[in-house]
Amino acid sequence: MESLCFRHCSIRSSIERYKKASSDNLNSGSVIEINAQYYQQESAKLRQQIQMIQNSNRHLMGESLNTLTVKELKQLENRLERGLTRIRSKKHEMLLAEIEYFQKREIELENESVFLRSKIAEVERFQKANNIVSGPELNAIHALASRNFFNPTMIENTETAYSHPDKKMLHLG
Repeated sequence: MESLCFRHCSIRSSIERYKKASSDNLNSGSVIEINAQYYQQESAKLRQQIQMIQNSNRHLMGESLNTLTVKELKQLENRLERGLTRIRSKKHEMLLAEIEYFQKREIELENESVFLRSKIAEVERFQKANNIVSGPELNAIHALASRNFFNPTMIENTETAYSHPDKKMLHLG
């Protein structure tokens, strides 16, 4: 009798294991199907979003407008105007920054020019005081000085012409 119970219990546990394995296979199959359906739906949503973005880009470029209503055209126009306002604002900001940079650069170059002119005048005074004959170097210095846009009287009075508070005058002597 014990062996009969053992066989019966063994068969019953085998049947239970079979049922469990069968249901697991069915469940894994249905999980795969559910996943496939989910990804198909997501793919369809993404294709739809891509199509909407492409249509929006075409509309922004002024293409395919014949399908739009008057209300949609007005909304598109408002959207474009807001975009243009932001673009113009950014461009204006960048131009102002560039103007500021070039104004600072201009001041730096003016200061450098005044400084160089004063050095040229100092060399000329030194040469005159020591009766040094002018040579090709002096002619080159004069040629460089003549290219400058500043008034030659600025060289005469370098103390007032070169009064930038951040720059110090270098005196050679």
